[in-house]
Order: sequence, then C-alpha cells, then structure tokens
Amino acid sequence: MASTSGELKYTPVDTIPAIAAGVRNAFNSHKTKPVDFRLTQLRKLYWGINDNEAALIQACKQDIGKGTFETYLAEIDWCKNDIVFVTQNLEKWVKDESAPDMPLANKFLNPRFRKDPLGAVLIIGPYNFPMNLAVTPLVGAIAAGCTAILKPSENAPNVARVLQHIFETSIDTSCYGIVQGAVTETSALLDEKWDKIFYTGGATVAKIIAKKAAETLTPVTLELGGRNPAIVTKNANVRLAARRLLWGKTHNAGQVCISQNYTMIDKEILDAFIAETKAALKQFYPHGAKNTADFGRIVNGRQWSRLKKMLDETRGKIVIGGDMDESQRYLEPTVILVDSQHDSLVAEESFGPLMPILPVEDLDTAIRIASEVHRTPLGLYPFGNKQETDRVMREVQSGGVSVNDSIFHGSIPTLPFGGVGDSGQGAYRGRSSFDCFSHRRSVTTTPGWMEGLLDVRYPPYEGKLAKFKKMSELKPDFDREGKVKFSLISYILSLGAGSKTGGLVRYAVVLLVLGIPRSTDILDHIHSLPQPAQDEAQIAVRSIERAAMVEQVPQPGLNELISYLETQGVRMGLCTRNFDAPVTHLLQTFLPDKAFSPIITREFRPPKPDPAGILHIAQAWGLEDGAESVIMVGDSMDDMMAGYKAGAATVLLSSKDNDGLERHEYTGRAIDRLDALLGMLEEGFEERVR
Repeated sequence: MASTSGELKYTPVDTIPAIAAGVRNAFNSHKTKPVDFRLTQLRKLYWGINDNEAALIQACKQDIGKGTFETYLAEIDWCKNDIVFVTQNLEKWVKDESAPDMPLANKFLNPRFRKDPLGAVLIIGPYNFPMNLAVTPLVGAIAAGCTAILKPSENAPNVARVLQHIFETSIDTSCYGIVQGAVTETSALLDEKWDKIFYTGGATVAKIIAKKAAETLTPVTLELGGRNPAIVTKNANVRLAARRLLWGKTHNAGQVCISQNYTMIDKEILDAFIAETKAALKQFYPHGAKNTADFGRIVNGRQWSRLKKMLDETRGKIVIGGDMDESQRYLEPTVILVDSQHDSLVAEESFGPLMPILPVEDLDTAIRIASEVHRTPLGLYPFGNKQETDRVMREVQSGGVSVNDSIFHGSIPTLPFGGVGDSGQGAYRGRSSFDCFSHRRSVTTTPGWMEGLLDVRYPPYEGKLAKFKKMSELKPDFDREGKVKFSLISYILSLGAGSKTGGLVRYAVVLLVLGIPRSTDILDHIHSLPQPAQDEAQIAVRSIERAAMVEQVPQPGLNELISYLETQGVRMGLCTRNFDAPVTHLLQTFLPDKAFSPIITREFRPPKPDPAGILHIAQAWGLEDGAESVIMVGDSMDDMMAGYKAGAATVLLSSKDNDGLERHEYTGRAIDRLDALLGMLEEGFEERVR
C-alpha cells in the first residue's frame, strides 16, 4: 500500500499487462454498470479526498510551490464539488433519452438513446494541476460506468503518491487502479488495448498517444494547450484588462494551458496598460512575489531553464519583473514588450509567468496576427466593447473564450472544456465528463402490429415505390437558387408557427384566452392531449387571462399593479430569487407608500439557477398561501418564463447593467406574454401531439 510520504515507487513494467487485464475483466463482469455501484464509488472517493486534504496541500506545495488557497481553489474543492455535482445528477443522466425530430411513423418504434459505458479507459494526467486534471476525468469515467487506470504525472510525485493512497484506501481497486512511472511505464500502458485514452498535456506527447491509439482504432480525448492570444482594444477598460490578464498569468505561476500566451494591445493605451499592470502586481504581492506563499514555483529545473532560455533569446524589452532564482525554481511575473509576432515569446508557448505584449495599430491587425500565430488556440481573450469582442469571436477560432476576462471559461466546473484543431479534441467537465466516457447507443423497438406498415420494405418491390415515397419523401421549402419559399397563406394559417401542429396549438390557446367560440375539432384535439399537456394549457390560459386584466392598468408599474389587483379583491403572492436585492429592498424601492401586510412575501435562494425549481416555489409560496396571483421577481429570461408558467400575473426582471447600476424592467403586457407563452409551450405540445 502506498503512503502519503516518502519516495514515489514506479510500477514494475512487467506487471502492467496484468493490471490492464484486471480492469478489462472487471468491466466485462458488469460490476461497474449498476448506478448504485457508481454512486457508492464516487462518494467513497469524495471522502478519500476529504480525509487526505492536509497531505494533498503539502504535496502540491512540494511539487509545484502551490499555496494553500490555490490548492483548495483549483484542486481539492474543485474535485470534491465535481463529485457532489455528479452524484446529484447521475441518475438523471443515465436515463434513456427520446430521440428528437422523429417522423410520426417512426415514433411507434420508440426511438431513443441509451447511455452505455465505453469500457476500460486509460487516463494520463499532467503536472500543472496534478490532482484536478487527473481526478476530474476519473469522476466522469466512474459516473459513466467504466473501469479505469490513472497514470499521474511523474513530475508531481508527491501528489501522485497521495492519489495512490486515496485509491487504495477508498475505492474498489479491482475496477480502478493507478500505474506510477514515466516514459517506460506509459509506453507499456499504451501497448495495451483500451476502450478510450484520455490525455492532458503537450502536443508532442499527444501525437505519440494518438498515433499509438490509431493502431487499434482507440478513441482519444486530448486536452492540450496553445499560443492563446489576448486582444485589448482602445475601448477596453484598461485597469480591468491589466488586473485580469495579470491574474491569468500569475495563477499557478502561469503554468496554465489556457492562460494567454501573449497580449496584443492598441498602441494608444500601451503606456496605460503597462502602468496598470505594474500597479496590480504591487497590489497582488505587496512584499514581492518571491516573498509570498500565494505565488507558486516552476515545477522542475528543466522547465525553469526552458523559460529562462526564452527570456534570454527574446528581442523584446523587459518592462516589469525579470527577477529569477534557480535554487527556488522562482521566476518573477515578467512583462516583456515585443515588436514582432515572430518573437520567440509569441511564436512558442511559454507555460510560465511571462507576459509578452505586442502593440498593434488596430483590431484588424490583431485579428490577422492571432490567426497567423496559431489558427486554433485553446483560449481567446478579447477586451473591448461588444461590437469588437463579437467580431473577434467571429473571426478567430479557439477552444473557448473569456470575454473581458482571463481563463474564466475554464474555471467553471460544469461548463464543457476542450480544444479545437491542434489544441485538443473532445470535451469534459460536469455532464460532459459523463458524456466523454459514454456511448449514446441508438435503440428502436419494433412492435409486431407494424408488420403491415413495414411490408413496403420486403421484395418484390414492384408497385411499391409510390407508397414508399408517400410515406417517406420530404418536400423542400426552398427553390433552385437556395431561397426559402414564403407562403403568406401558410404563415397566416399557422400564426407564424411554421408547422400545422404548431399553428393548431397557437389557435387553440388564443381562442381559449379570448373566449371566442371554438370549433369542435380544436376542442377535441386539446382534450385528446395527454393530461400533463392539458394541465399546461390551463396554466397558460389562466396566466394570460391575469395578464389581460393587468393590461387594463395605465402605464403599469408594480405599485399600480398591486393597487389595482387589491381593488379587484385578488390576494397576491410575491417571490424572488434575486440575490442582489432581497425582498424587503424591492418592496421599499417599488412600494414606498404601501404597507406590506396585504402581500405574502418570501425569499428563496436555490443552490443554482433552476427554472423548474423557481416554478415550484412560485406555486407553493404564492398559491398555496391563498394567493390567487403571483408576482414574480427575477433576473433572467428563465425566471420570466418560469414565472409565467407558474401563473404569475406579471414578472419583474431585476438585473445590473455594465456600470453596476440596478435596472428594472416591467414585463406585464398581455400581448407580449401571449407570444412568449406560445413560444414556450409550442414545442412541448408539438412533441406530445406527434
């Protein structure tokens, strides 16, 4: 059994074939397929990490000079939170999914997707986030029902040793194991047959892995890096750009695959940017980066020497920093002013706390250089106004983008993360980690009674072509020039829904709301819907009727709305999920002259934005307290739609604009509500009708 201290012992090469065979046999025994088994293993892994936090903090400090805060931020808490998130959602993820876009005839076959584990997988971790980037894909593999072997980085030996201890004391080692070692051991692992290989690291090794995997047609996920550009226009907030980009290059001592490799800055703001960067560096490290535990160290002497060589060979001028100490593997955050895209600091990935800045004339030049330096980088960081940042995203490819920030898209644990082109292939994190190690198997079940319909597929085919074409042929809605045909009559008849079923639904809801006599066919159609669809229709109708009553209030605001509803004898409920402005603040803002007693008030704070949860709480906290109508306060379109569906008389959206000032919108007009509700409900109705 491995301990949490001492030297790392490499796995004997001659035992690796048996280790690989062991996890293959475990998968073939179907032991890992039950969801309860997967959940148990994930929960045990959580407590294994929790019980070894002190050892992990010490190991990260020894391996890469990582401070306690960064270790919790990007290693320990990241992995623990990921496990909790996955365990809370796994039972939902593993369920079969109905296949979308099915013609009516094919729906009788119950087309669906089944989520099957890929099998026995190999995960090869890097040194820069030695726990996070090893454990996070492992969590996905366990959740998907795979067995796995983890090969941690030999360049972070102390973390590798602690991870082995966690494995051996927490989870089923017949299904999940660790192989320790370097090139020889990794090569032996690659000689084995895997059902997937997941690798995080550099492009050179990735090519070796991809080539080896191709020999057995083994799928791979490659999480690599790139010469990621940051672009700062003259319209950007210079202070924020400087602070945020500096943080991206000082976090983990710049050893972050998605941090910017170089920054292009409009010449007009160059001096201001350098000044703000210098000020931010002083604020981040008042006593210097060398004298704080908050700034890490380069992982080993080889990488430190590589970075020093890049500094020695650049033609640029150091304008901030430059201090270094080989004995501590310390390299100060350093800003270098370069004059060419061909400078070594721009043309090569530094993977350290080096910040080359390249002044440019305009945005056109910056976009051209970004595409020439690396066409498909892992990250992209545009700073400027919306028009400028939107243009950068349109014209520069990348695996991900953080607009007006550095590496933020890569710091959200539930957001899919991955590269494009030569910066990687595949994505993981959150639900995507489960998908990464799963196969979406298409399944149909053909009932016996359909044999008569299927007779057209059996020979002889004489006389069957017309029947087949009638059953399957789709008519184009475009002409020979590629232009979409437009029929005013069809548009009017479908109320703009774009389909017969959608138009029928829209007419039914409108007629119900307006109280106009309806045709027997429409009523019969509504009554033929499954009960959940009928219930949704009734909720929609009641909500729109309330909105129609609200619309009678001249220039309605919340104060006028409540006064009007009170005169109609309607009891009201108000609920909010606005984190920035509690209920009392909202009442004081919008109802300064009214007593609070007539209003049922509740405040709720769900763990994450959840429109379905908002719907249930709006109903429970409003209508169950005796309110006949609910006033919903939220800060997003999801809140608005959830409030409408809950039967709210109106929804007040509360948010913050770019200047940090509160902005409130009243959204109570019945005509707008009707259109929004129809759009929301139509898809669900159509699915049930089909």
